[in-house]
Amino acid sequence: MTEPQIIGVSASIDKIRQVIRRVADVNLTVLITGESGVGKELVARALHYHSHRRSQPFLKVNCAALPGDLMESELFGYEKGAFTGADRLKQGKFEAAGQGSIFLDEIGEIPLPLQAKLLQVLQDHRYARVGGNEEIHTKARVIAATNINLQLEISRGRFREDLYFRINTININVPPLRERKEDLEPLIHYFLKVFKKEHGLEPYPVPDRLMKLFHSYHWPGNVRELENYLKRLCVLRNSDEIENEIRRGLEDRISSESHSDGRRSAEEDIVRKATEDIRALTRDTENFPSLKQIRDLAVERVERAILEYVLREVKWNRREAAKILKVSYRTLLYKLKELDLRP
Repeated sequence: MTEPQIIGVSASIDKIRQVIRRVADVNLTVLITGESGVGKELVARALHYHSHRRSQPFLKVNCAALPGDLMESELFGYEKGAFTGADRLKQGKFEAAGQGSIFLDEIGEIPLPLQAKLLQVLQDHRYARVGGNEEIHTKARVIAATNINLQLEISRGRFREDLYFRINTININVPPLRERKEDLEPLIHYFLKVFKKEHGLEPYPVPDRLMKLFHSYHWPGNVRELENYLKRLCVLRNSDEIENEIRRGLEDRISSESHSDGRRSAEEDIVRKATEDIRALTRDTENFPSLKQIRDLAVERVERAILEYVLREVKWNRREAAKILKVSYRTLLYKLKELDLRP
């Protein structure tokens, strides 16, 4: 395994490199957080490389790409005859990793029932294959990553709080590229060298005009987006098309921000009102609720206020409201029933 290169000169990237070296050999679970495309897998590989497990396997499981009913057998394996089509014993990733590292990418996508089993494995380091009774001891280190807010998923009942505390022993957050634009030049230099070595692509210097646009751009796709642009630049040997794309992206963002100003004001009013309600309910210091109760109450109040606002705006057209809120029609109906909301 070649040493993973974490490129950058920003203070945040320097801190990540220091944390990796400090915790690489500590036998604790690590949670890597950050937006899609920032390089979370690279950090996971660096943790493995700098640890005593370097000579052992590093196995990645993309939890978002696996159907829920297949994930358990992928992680823990299955016995012959465990289900239709199981004509032989199959090792799972935990078993195959040995004393190496298992990287659970997008851990927030693991179904709730399987989260319970994963928690048990992290606590006891033992599990059984699907359809089996024999306990298997695992010595693999677990590294997890997510691009979603797991605390928000906990409040929505989609992620176990006890599992969150178990995997979040050590947290490494990788900031988005727009917050560390001083890393653009080192990343560009690195990628151009890699393209020449791996693909035989001759480096194409980034024109000053394009570099200025790079520094103005908000990089929604982060480092992965930069890599794709540079690859195209080396193939096409012309920056005009990329410049036009980035200009359109900047214009779209400005337009989107201007349209969202009104919505943001309404959203701020909603949150402010919910906060006032919660303050009123927690004035009694003798019977003060727990932090979890306050959080659940806050989520319910904000959800109620936002649903009422959106439904008023669309004159109680529930299908239109579901589209705006980016939830299924069925989920919206369930929420309305749960919160007892009617026209």
